[in-house]
Amino acid sequence: MNSISFEGAAEVVEGFSSMHQLGDSFLDSLPKHIAILKIPGRWITGDFRRASVPAHVEDIPEIQQAMREVLYHEITKNAQACAEAAFSEFLKKTVIDRGVLSFFNGWNETHKTTSLVSGKIIMRLAADALCITGEKQSSYHNILAHMHEVTKDDFGLGQKGHDGMYGYMARALHSSAWVEEQYKVKECDDFSTFLYNKGVAEHKAAMDSPEHKQSILDAMMVSIASELWNGREYNYLAQFIEGKLLSFNDSLRNDPKGFRNAKGYVFGHSGEVENRHGLHALAAAQAYSRTVGVSFDIQRLKSIMLDYNRRVGSAFKALHKVLVDN
Repeated sequence: MNSISFEGAAEVVEGFSSMHQLGDSFLDSLPKHIAILKIPGRWITGDFRRASVPAHVEDIPEIQQAMREVLYHEITKNAQACAEAAFSEFLKKTVIDRGVLSFFNGWNETHKTTSLVSGKIIMRLAADALCITGEKQSSYHNILAHMHEVTKDDFGLGQKGHDGMYGYMARALHSSAWVEEQYKVKECDDFSTFLYNKGVAEHKAAMDSPEHKQSILDAMMVSIASELWNGREYNYLAQFIEGKLLSFNDSLRNDPKGFRNAKGYVFGHSGEVENRHGLHALAAAQAYSRTVGVSFDIQRLKSIMLDYNRRVGSAFKALHKVLVDN
């Protein structure tokens, strides 16, 4: 993948945080984030609530170091430069052309980890639940609960209209036609195919086979990589999306509900939302490794995160090109 200047991408956002800076800030506080991570309590009956369950994450210093090495790796720097460059071109657009519609189509394909990986892992774990022996059931339930925390926001549990958030934003930017086949971006479709293959890999293998266990753990590691990438991506764009929406649709100034809906897709995934999802995926992956007896290899996590960043960087490079060429 040809490099796009990291410094050049940052020039257009002087005074704002780069994706790298956002990632660095998060990793500085990683132990604190993990210390407060928990599976929320739940009402069992009208007068009895199950207490929240703190996450059990091991080897935090080693994981923090590995994630910092990933963040500082040239693969990640290049991928973030590609993403920032694509967003820069999108933000500079003054008319809705083929490039913008292709950008929306392709960008949507890069955000399918919940349905193509995490959701499929939950389905596979649920199918295996009847086969879990009694002494492992508590740990298995913990895995499922953490994976629920990874996906619940993206699946719209308790958030009516979540699936329409992307559409609200696109309509506010007069870009509803993005869904048409003609606007597909091959590299982004290839990326979603990669996600699908990760979600279903070895799903027919024997439950106790090494291949099955490793495929589940690898998919969870892809979820970690994806959610932590998303944390940087959405927080980066959140700095600019309000101005972009108003530049195309000034009537939103007098429509608080419409404005809230239009920016909801980006704002609903910003803050600590995606980072927290990534840490729940990390807790689930470690719990799974302990439960089924497969090693949680931090170097393997590092390799999977770099592979994810390389692939998503290629997708954003293509999004940058379609915006520049149209």
